[in-house]
Amino acid sequence: MPHIIPFRAIRPERSKAALTATRSYITYTDEEREDKLKNNPYSFMRIIHPPGSEKLSGEEKFLKVREAFLNYLQEGDLIKEDQPAFYIYEQSYGNHIFKGIIAGISVDDYNNGKIKKHEHTLTNREKMFKEYLQTTQLNAEPVLLTYSRQKEIDDCIARYEQTRPEYEFTTTDHHTHKLWIVQKREDIDLLQNAFRKLDSVYIADGHHRSASSALLGNEKRGGAQSGSDQKLPTDYFSAYLISDHNLEIKPFYRGVKFKKTLSPDAFLKQIKKSFDVECKNETPVEPVETHKTGLYIEGLWYEISPKKGTYDENNPVEILDCHILSTRIFRDILGVKDEKTDANIQFIPAVNGVQSMVDCVNRGEYKAGFVPPPVKVDQLKKVADHNLIMPPKSTWVEPKLRSGLVIYDINEF
Repeated sequence: MPHIIPFRAIRPERSKAALTATRSYITYTDEEREDKLKNNPYSFMRIIHPPGSEKLSGEEKFLKVREAFLNYLQEGDLIKEDQPAFYIYEQSYGNHIFKGIIAGISVDDYNNGKIKKHEHTLTNREKMFKEYLQTTQLNAEPVLLTYSRQKEIDDCIARYEQTRPEYEFTTTDHHTHKLWIVQKREDIDLLQNAFRKLDSVYIADGHHRSASSALLGNEKRGGAQSGSDQKLPTDYFSAYLISDHNLEIKPFYRGVKFKKTLSPDAFLKQIKKSFDVECKNETPVEPVETHKTGLYIEGLWYEISPKKGTYDENNPVEILDCHILSTRIFRDILGVKDEKTDANIQFIPAVNGVQSMVDCVNRGEYKAGFVPPPVKVDQLKKVADHNLIMPPKSTWVEPKLRSGLVIYDINEF
């Protein structure tokens, strides 16, 4: 029974929403960042990376972020909602349409396992994000959660889509963004009751942000995980809840290096011990079917399929193709012990396009490239249901939310 709450968001006024919202800082080139900081006085990047903070770190930088945020509030570039609300957010591009609810979700649900995980988090990153929240006092990028489809939620979203959105704009990456404000008491009750019917929700993207919010919430409670009827803003964190039928999962490609003593022919021979291998010549192999993986090496494409008995069909993690690659090829053939730290393995988001990986192999940056099929939503949920952990970089999840559109104030609801 996950518990969600409406909240009084801090957000840009309608006319400035398109100028304020920003992608993740690391997705911009140096030139793009410089352009935004120089030519767009409303960009939220000016808050999360304010001028003068380049050489700062830790609390000093976080205080600079807080200062920039307060300046925006004072100048009226950001406004605070007059009453608590849920926010229906839609992002679309091409044939892709994502829609869901932005809400506060309970830290207790994270502590009690109603918000389910499929990735490990690093303690130092949890603490760093917790200190960021504590100092800046703002939660500007909702965690992406997914849930089993509910007709009541779909119907509520559909009703609002027939009305004029508060925001509607298209960004330079050709993504269209729309936002509706839900403040009617009957609709708030409807959505809260619909989510209470669920057994759990699943983290699709944002494990560290979820963990850090829980860490801060528990600290504010003096270590207690729940109990008091008097709730604090830190007992919740910002989440974008999207139905599992509306989520899109893409893979990460793997670029690999190996010693010169291992020739491409010898590498393929080793692979054939655990995989059926079919040469596709120069035709790119970008599989969507489970247990079909593309391999690009020496200018040729191969489709490889794990042989029966090389993985445990009853284990939700070991049946994943990214896990089979990790164990049967990267570990057993290349001797990779930890993909997160081994310089011989590189992860390339599928959104960059398969040609980006091919170009790297052709330039000699990698000896070979692997294109696994995407993890299915049901596979992700099954891993989380069994309290298991996926291999690193198993999923690239869409949509990616923009920062600065709907800000959760951890000082007051």
